[in-house]
Amino acid sequence: MICRKITILLSAIFILTANCRGRSAVVPESSVSGRRSFDFIRLMALNGARARRIGKAHDFISPRFRCRVSRNARRCEINGIKVDLNFPVAYIGNTPYVTGFDWHKSFRPLLYPATLKKHPISTITIDMGHGGSDPGAIGAFSREKNITLKVGRRLGEILKSYGFRVRFTRNSDIKLPLERVAAIQRSHKSDLFVSLHVNSAKDRSVYGIETFCLTPLHAPSSGAKVVQRDNKRGNWFDENNLALAYSVQRQLLRRTGAPDRGVKRANFVVLRDLNVPGILVEMGFISNPAEERRLNNSGYIDALAKGIADGIIQYRRSMK
Repeated sequence: MICRKITILLSAIFILTANCRGRSAVVPESSVSGRRSFDFIRLMALNGARARRIGKAHDFISPRFRCRVSRNARRCEINGIKVDLNFPVAYIGNTPYVTGFDWHKSFRPLLYPATLKKHPISTITIDMGHGGSDPGAIGAFSREKNITLKVGRRLGEILKSYGFRVRFTRNSDIKLPLERVAAIQRSHKSDLFVSLHVNSAKDRSVYGIETFCLTPLHAPSSGAKVVQRDNKRGNWFDENNLALAYSVQRQLLRRTGAPDRGVKRANFVVLRDLNVPGILVEMGFISNPAEERRLNNSGYIDALAKGIADGIIQYRRSMK
């Protein structure tokens, strides 16, 4: 019994190392589907947030942040932005339990940016998805490869105006093998990587923006159940990847007013072997007639570029 209490205490101190208002306390722990999980109400109380139950969900509100989790769901909301967790929130009775993995890989990086790995940001690689013989997604009158090129060039202009050095994986209508993209980024010796893409769906009513970061080791991608087993170079920056994706998604929504399809995780080839934090932005659905028109409108292209730039600048502030 004494050993068990010591184990719980050490687990709680380990998981609560970052910013628990200077206090350590035992947080009830349980094994859910073989994963160490913690009482989220108690955990958030230690972080100054009060809980409020709303149907099958809980809101957590503090002077600094607002967070919502839902029963058996991977999708949560942090300050109004949808974020996919690595594992579903489990409920024991009416109490939500989150995995220690998600506390470290999802909640802490966004609630406490001071815990992120600090690194300089002076050079940014912009990857305009597809090109040449690879058109990407095809709409009624436009192609993904041309939209990404327009947004990328405008984004480069904006970032340069803020003093960043900008490098492109392509700046013309050429095709690059996906496996070469990360190698190009490394040759640039850049500090951040942003890959631009346009989405498509069979359901033409679907529209909105989503931003992806690399799936962490030992976790499944968004919408999947298979756990990633291979440690990728890009996993060195799991927490920073998420923070960058969140900042860019938040600012894109502010600039464009587009629906929030969330910050998601995926094992994309272009993200696996980066040696810096990186994201992939799906800027809208070319399959949706109204959104295709917006994606080809110069004013909306400018809004997309400004939103991504705003997110990068916001992320850079968290590095200070």
